[in-house]
Amino acid sequence: MNVEQYLRDKLINCSKVDLRPVDQEFLDKNGVEEFIFRMLMSKKFRKWKVGEEYIQELKESVQHAVKNQIPINTTWFFGGYKLWSLPSSPEADWAELFNIHYILRYAIQIAEVYKPGIVMTYWAANPSIMKRQSNIPEENCLIYHKSFRKLLESFQNYLPNNIKLELRVFEELYKDKKEYHNELESLIKEVENEYESWSPERKEKKERSSLLNIQWQGAEDWSRLTESAKQDKIKSGPIVHDSFCRLSKINQAIRGLGKVDLTANPLPKHNSITIGTTKTSITKFWTGVGILEKKGDSYSDRILSPQQFDKIKDQPHEVVQTDLIPLKNFKEIWVYPEELRFS
Repeated sequence: MNVEQYLRDKLINCSKVDLRPVDQEFLDKNGVEEFIFRMLMSKKFRKWKVGEEYIQELKESVQHAVKNQIPINTTWFFGGYKLWSLPSSPEADWAELFNIHYILRYAIQIAEVYKPGIVMTYWAANPSIMKRQSNIPEENCLIYHKSFRKLLESFQNYLPNNIKLELRVFEELYKDKKEYHNELESLIKEVENEYESWSPERKEKKERSSLLNIQWQGAEDWSRLTESAKQDKIKSGPIVHDSFCRLSKINQAIRGLGKVDLTANPLPKHNSITIGTTKTSITKFWTGVGILEKKGDSYSDRILSPQQFDKIKDQPHEVVQTDLIPLKNFKEIWVYPEELRFS
C-alpha cells in the first residue's frame, strides 16, 4: 500500500466496520445500552482511567439517549485555531484529519448497531476570546474554522446518514453578545481573585502554555510592549482561558444527558473520556503537526508537538504529493521511514 492509497482509504472507508464476534456476542447478551457504554470505555482508544463520578454520569447519559432514541453526542472542546508558529497556520492540516478519522473509528461501531447514531461536535473557542487570550487575529480563527468545516464535509460524504460531523462556536448559544460578555467579565474577576492562591507549579505550567500560544505580532503588536507588560500578557492568558472554560453554556454544551465529553489529556478528577488525538498521539491537534511513520507495509498517523517537530524536521524523510483534500495544507505529507522516538 502506498501513501496515497493509505490516505484515500482513511477517507473513503472511514465508515467501514465489522463487529468482532466477541462484540456481537456481548450485544446479543446485554443489549444496545450496555454495548454503547462498553464501546465508549474501550481500552483500544482510552488512554487514561475515567473517574467514578464521570462513569456514573456517562451511564446516565447513555441510558437517556437510548430511552429517548436520540443520537449519542460526542463533544470535543478545543481552541479553534492553528498555532501561529506552525507552517500550516492558520488552516487545518493533517493533524486535524488524523483526529477526525480516529474519533470516527472510535464511534463507528456504536452507529452500526444504534439507529439514532452519533453526532460528533467539535466545540471551538470564540475567535474573540483567542484574540484576548493570545492576540490571535479573529480572521485567522475564522479561516481555520472554514478549513476545518471543509475537512469535516470531506468525511461526511462517505458516512451513513446516522453520523453527523459538525464544528460549532460557544458564542452562538447566547441570545446576544451582551449576555455572553457580561458572564465572561464576571468570571474573569472571579479567576483574577483566585490567581494568587494557585500553586507555583500550576502558575508555571499555565504560563508556559500561555507563552507558547501568544502571537506577539498578531491582532495587535505586542512585541513593542515593555518586558513588564509582556509578563502581564503571559499571566493574563491563563486567567482568560480558565474564565472562558467556566461559562455556563460551555458546561451545558459538552456535558449532560446524551453527551460524551472526549479529551486529549486528563481533566481534573478524570471527568471525561481521555482518548488522546490518534492511536499513538496525545498532542492537541490544533497546536500540532500531522506526519506519517512507515510501519512495515503500512503507515502510522502521528501528531507532533512544535518541540517534537523541531527535533525531527531535518531528519531523513520523504515528501509525498497528494490531492486527497482540496485545501492548501493537503498537497503533500511528510513520511518518516520508521517510528519516531523522543526521550
